Amino acid sequence: MDKKNNTVFANLPKAKAGDSCFQKMTYKLLPGANKMLPKVFFSKKGVGYYNPSSEILRIRNTASHSKNGAPQDGFEKADFNLQDCHTLIDFFKASIEKHEDWKHFHFKFSPTSTYEDISGFYREVEQQAYKITFEPVPEAFINKNVDEGRLYLFQIYNKDFSAFSKGKPNLHTMYWKALFDDANLADVVYKLNGKAEVFFRKQSIEEKNIVRHEAALPIQAKNLLTPGKENVFAYELVKDRRFTMDKFQFHVPITMNFKATGGDGINNDVQDFLRDNPDVKIIGLDRGERHLVYLTLIDQQGNILLQQSLNTIADDKHPITTDYHKLLNAKEEDRAKSRLEWRAIENIKELKEGYISQVIHRIATLMVEHRAIVVMEDLNFGFKRGRFKVEKQVYQKLEKMLIDKLNYLVLKDAAPGAPGSLMKALQLASEFKGFAKMGKQSGFLFYVPAAYTSKIDPLTGFVDFLKPKYENVEASRAFFNKFDSIRYNPDAGYFEFAFDYSGFGSKAEDTRTRWTVCTAGTERFHYVPAEKKHVQIDVTEKMKELLDAEGIAYQNGADLKDAIGGVESKDFFAKLTKYLSVVLAMRYTAPAEGRDFILSPVADKNGVFFNSEASDGALPKDADANGAYHIALKGLLVLRQIDNARGEDRPNLAINNKQWLQFIQKADFKK
Repeated sequence: MDKKNNTVFANLPKAKAGDSCFQKMTYKLLPGANKMLPKVFFSKKGVGYYNPSSEILRIRNTASHSKNGAPQDGFEKADFNLQDCHTLIDFFKASIEKHEDWKHFHFKFSPTSTYEDISGFYREVEQQAYKITFEPVPEAFINKNVDEGRLYLFQIYNKDFSAFSKGKPNLHTMYWKALFDDANLADVVYKLNGKAEVFFRKQSIEEKNIVRHEAALPIQAKNLLTPGKENVFAYELVKDRRFTMDKFQFHVPITMNFKATGGDGINNDVQDFLRDNPDVKIIGLDRGERHLVYLTLIDQQGNILLQQSLNTIADDKHPITTDYHKLLNAKEEDRAKSRLEWRAIENIKELKEGYISQVIHRIATLMVEHRAIVVMEDLNFGFKRGRFKVEKQVYQKLEKMLIDKLNYLVLKDAAPGAPGSLMKALQLASEFKGFAKMGKQSGFLFYVPAAYTSKIDPLTGFVDFLKPKYENVEASRAFFNKFDSIRYNPDAGYFEFAFDYSGFGSKAEDTRTRWTVCTAGTERFHYVPAEKKHVQIDVTEKMKELLDAEGIAYQNGADLKDAIGGVESKDFFAKLTKYLSVVLAMRYTAPAEGRDFILSPVADKNGVFFNSEASDGALPKDADANGAYHIALKGLLVLRQIDNARGEDRPNLAINNKQWLQFIQKADFKK
């Protein structure tokens, strides 16, 4: 309203029965109680009206009511005195009841004797010193003042108020409506703040340049994965509509979880909740190579309850799927082509953020549904940025957005009053203060080392510490001589390399050291640089050819170490080393066939070589699933550390390689 007309609401006409009315909001707030109460009650005008006694003035002047408060000019700070604190609080309570505005808050304070310091009283004041009420104003009165220029009437609007809006309102709309909801006003969760701002954005697309598409006419779909597909809309489409008109934008801050005290102890509270709690599940997230994000959900016996790629986000409620991995690839290729052809480059940021928001919703829903912790790789900043293509760097943003979401979690689908609903938001993570400050835990989100989670056998816990690499004949001869035996198993039809890691270094110290690596399985793949592709290889047959060429008999199953040691050929040792390294690789990729699987070279106690392609779902079903599964198992090891911490001791959440291998190789998660 115009300043000269700012009293138009001073004498409102009474609404009559049947009148069409607006509702006028009256907003009352007592901000900064620790400053406002002394400012009002001890001002020159206030001292005369509220009449503080000499005792009250002494307490105020010497700050004896406060542990850290400053005295008034000319007075020395007195030691904190709890009785003085209570005396001042009683004065404040009585004065509030005399204040013309503040008495209408109808404060309900604790007994004065229960306060341990003045801050507890101030906190109670601020939690109750907010009130919104409504009164009817006849529409005719408003319209008259608008017509005569005394009022300017604006509609606050967003896309969720459109007649064409689809789906559920976004969370910001839900928060805005909650500000004026009766349930919220009765027990405030969402508080309307001051300092709102209105911005004006002038039309930037002139009328002659506006691109329109008429209603009911087919239009080419924008999805790069569905070339040739057309859509039909019942309404006109305008490209970049928001820039085709002058627009006012209304920015208003609100406080969510208004009565929260802002404690920093969530990590300890979470640990107390998790300790000896068998109902808690574990979600492992892997930043895969064929999958943008892979998710595996397990229980505390290591059983897989769910394993899925998050390249596509779909469930019973959202049956429409988009393969974001392919879409991002297509977008990147189109952007690269655009650069070469000097065409406009479409922004990929919105696509990535849209994908991440869906991933986060999926994760958060599973956390609440299964009372689950989330476990992610603790990757350093350089690794996060360097592991994948630049345009796929969704992972660091995913972490931050996930923490922000879990810090104040509202699920649109939650029933009113249920945990996670609008009025009962959940805090499942600490406030984000930077990656460097996160440590190993942020609420229900835990970080574990990335080592030995992808290329590891889930049945035996075997990992490759040999890392064979050809250098020269002498070094190769010495390397293969360290094996306990190298022989062909005629009954099984494959070669066996038996060894003790103790003879190859200390990496496996205090873990299982004796293993037998076998060439079982005819389908493995290795990358051939000359052909620039992954090529299938049958290592057993290749080794037979290699030994046959040197005249080494292997068919009887005898140890071949001495015969191998007598070979002088560089080509022989280079190939033998290559074949062993292919067997130890464990992870095999055939992009042309869409295959990415784990094939272990080590048999379990039942003689089974783990092959993810043969999984029935009880174990990882592909290579990225294997990574997510073992990340989840590292989360289970974290739970065991929390279980074992007693009394006031807090667990050391760090996991070293020795602890991890001991855990997985002995199957300690099977309680």
